[in-house]
Order: sequence, then C-alpha cells, then structure tokens
Amino acid sequence: MKGGAARGAWGAAGARRPRPCDRYKHACAVCRGFVYLYGGRGSTALRDFWRYHTVKNEWEMLDCSRDGPEELEEHSMVAFKGSLYIFGGMMDSAFTQGKTPLWIYDTDSARWTESCNEPAETESSAPANRKGHSAVVYHSSMYIYGGYFGIKGISQEFWEFHFDTRKWLCVSSPCHSSGPGARHGHSAAVYHTAMYLFGGLVGLTEQRDLWKWDFGSSSWSSIRTSQGPPPLVGHASIVCKDSMLIFGGGISNSSPNDDLWKYHFHTQTWK
Repeated sequence: MKGGAARGAWGAAGARRPRPCDRYKHACAVCRGFVYLYGGRGSTALRDFWRYHTVKNEWEMLDCSRDGPEELEEHSMVAFKGSLYIFGGMMDSAFTQGKTPLWIYDTDSARWTESCNEPAETESSAPANRKGHSAVVYHSSMYIYGGYFGIKGISQEFWEFHFDTRKWLCVSSPCHSSGPGARHGHSAAVYHTAMYLFGGLVGLTEQRDLWKWDFGSSSWSSIRTSQGPPPLVGHASIVCKDSMLIFGGGISNSSPNDDLWKYHFHTQTWK
C-alpha cells in the first residue's frame, strides 16, 4: 500500500476506517461528487448503505434502518437532482407482489421515501419487483428494461418513471419482436438521444448483441459489428466522452473476466 492509500484506509490515529465488505450484485450511483453504494450479496444478502468521498478517499456508512429498503440484490440505482432512486432486487417475492419496489433517498435531508404506486392486478400501472434489469436516466425520467421475476421468468418490459410526477408509463415499441426481447444481466447506458443495451442472458444463453433505443422515434435497432466483447452477463457499462466502456462480466460456470472494452459511437467500432 502506498502512503496516501494507507492513510485513507487507516486514518491519522491508526484506527481502521469503516469500509464496505466484499460483495457482488450491489448497485452504485454517483450523485453530487459522491459515490453511493447499496446492498448486494456477501455471504448473505446485504442492506447496508455507503457513501464514498472521492476527494478524501474515505467511506462513510449511512443510516437506512428507518424507512430505507430491506436486503436487496441485483437491484438498480440512479441519481437525479440530488436524489437516489433504487428499484427492484427485493428478496421475498411473495411479499413483493403487493407493492412497487422503488425507494427514493434525498441526499440533502438524508431521508428515505417509498414510492406509493401500487401495482394493479394486471401489473400495468407500475412494474413489479424484478432483478437483473437495467436502469438509465434520460431527461427527467428513469427507464427500466428487462430483468427476471424468479419462477415467473424473464421480462422484456420497458418502463419509464417520470421523476417530477412520480408516475410510471409502460414504454411500448411498435413490435416487441423488433427489440432485444426478454433478458437480464445486461447493461444499458445513454448517449445523446439513445440508450445502448449490451449482452445479458436470454433464456440460458449469454449474449454479445448491441441494441439502440432511439428516444426520439421510440424505436429499437440492432447494431451489428464484426468485433467486440464475447458473450457477457453481469458486466457494467458507462459512457465516457464519445464512447461506451464495458467492464467485467462473464459466462456461467466460468471465472469472471477483467476485460475492458470500448465502443466508439461515431465509428461504430469496438476496441
């Protein structure tokens, strides 16, 4: 450990600073210069809540005991205007049929509120609990795609949650067969006026396909490239400048990989 990293982990008095335990299937988001982390799975499912100070290189444990979510895994978290939005990942599927699994955390007041949208019997007014979906922010909305419901199978639902009205809308494309279909464990990222979705599991098969959802025309298109990452599930993707970076993931019964891939939007090439 170099000196700066050692001081960040141990502090001036030599007492070890708190930090999150090893985990996977957690969710992170960046909000106002801090990295927030919630839940996931270590040896058991977790419900701890952390904030990372990027300047100080320090972790801080936050309180989620009162109104925060329970143990979550394979949930999503996005940030918008000083609030965090955590969706899905609830463990007890029998309990979750009765409510929409969306929690909102105000970083200024440090308060949790739970979305009170009750799913209808048809589940058409708000999405039901799911895991392994993707969540992105575009303009004043969060967009949720796919995921799985446990024994009920995989979803190809596409939902929009409007932050200002706190209302859900089912985003329907003209023909479901023209889109990515039912999948989970994929990644999604927004660049300009489109969402780019990569990989994940369709049935029992890992994918390496790349899809583009155009918010302007509300339509899917498949982007065919000769090269690119191998089939992946459980990876992460972000947009940086004019590229999408994809890291990690893997396929079933194999070790996860530590490859980093870059997709350049203008040239439509992988590196």
